[in-house]
Amino acid sequence: MGSAGSGKFGTYHVGNGESSSNASNGSNGVSGGTGGGVGEITCPSRIENIRLEDVATSEYFGSKGSLPLPGDAVSLSAKIYKGRLVVNETSSGTIIGNMPTQYNYLVNCLKKGMSYDGTVDSSGQRPVPFIVVTLNA
Repeated sequence: MGSAGSGKFGTYHVGNGESSSNASNGSNGVSGGTGGGVGEITCPSRIENIRLEDVATSEYFGSKGSLPLPGDAVSLSAKIYKGRLVVNETSSGTIIGNMPTQYNYLVNCLKKGMSYDGTVDSSGQRPVPFIVVTLNA
């Protein structure tokens, strides 16, 4: 399983401070700033409706055979795991999924000392295991 990116450069951030896929419409549920590009990065204070990747192969699903429930506390790990930003279930610290690559700019926010905590918005096993989260700085 891999990234949900489109395979186009729009998945990654470009020099104008926004990704080419969301530069005009402000999508991705980011409020408080956008990431990437040349110069200073504006770290968002809230990121909504993040559909995590690789949920079916995550530590959490592998060990429990289930998914965290809506309302469960989660956090963005400050540690990179196998080259990816990951989200942990807060009480156990177990990885529940990978952040989409479009959020890789958050590495710089973490390096600045920021942290992101939030909750599971929704989860389910059909058609494939999925988890949607909201993170707040």
